[in-house]
Amino acid sequence: CIIVDDDERSRVFLQTLCEGLENLEIIELFDSGLKAINWLKSNEVDVIFLDIEMPEISGIDLVKSVENLPQIIFTTSHAKYAVEAFEYQVTDFLPKPVALPRLLKAIDRAQQLLDNVKPQEDDELFVRVDGRYVRIDLNKILFIESLGDYITFNSEDGKKYIVHSTVKNIAQKITHKDFIKVHRSFVINLAKVVDIEDTNLVIGEKVIPISRAHRLILMNRIKKL
Repeated sequence: CIIVDDDERSRVFLQTLCEGLENLEIIELFDSGLKAINWLKSNEVDVIFLDIEMPEISGIDLVKSVENLPQIIFTTSHAKYAVEAFEYQVTDFLPKPVALPRLLKAIDRAQQLLDNVKPQEDDELFVRVDGRYVRIDLNKILFIESLGDYITFNSEDGKKYIVHSTVKNIAQKITHKDFIKVHRSFVINLAKVVDIEDTNLVIGEKVIPISRAHRLILMNRIKKL
């Protein structure tokens, strides 16, 4: 998750509550909506704790401005925003000061919504290509790359399968043990990685960026000396 709130005291208080919970990892804290929007252009999270009343751009305006948002949990001192907030199909609405029991309910609701995604549990995936469903052996895929409104499965035999979808959607459907998202635009097959540096990795001859939000998860997945 990330926390977006221009009030430092509220931001730190919510951070402290979240850090005490095992099923949450705080990636970033932002004191303005504009900073959060810029960050979201190249990073993704499951949940945003979002204040409504902020200078420059409000939390509601942020929701209006960003496509493919994750789950939004609004936080505010003013209950008058509740009705308008829920018009944008947000996950929950937390009044300030945030109480731990209420926070837990919001997190449970977010988790239930995330769990509704039904993943493919095999080593294969059928994808729709040119009007037909093609079987893809995930063990032979090097990496998956985003190309605008499409994604490309890049195979070790040189074949490429172009599918109308998003990296986020595909990452949710694939539960193969070796596949991991390392960037907003890339899902990679760990078994095919040649080497890893601070901000990128190499598969074959392809240099793939690693976002800061995903680096820790990646490094925890690999065996290292």
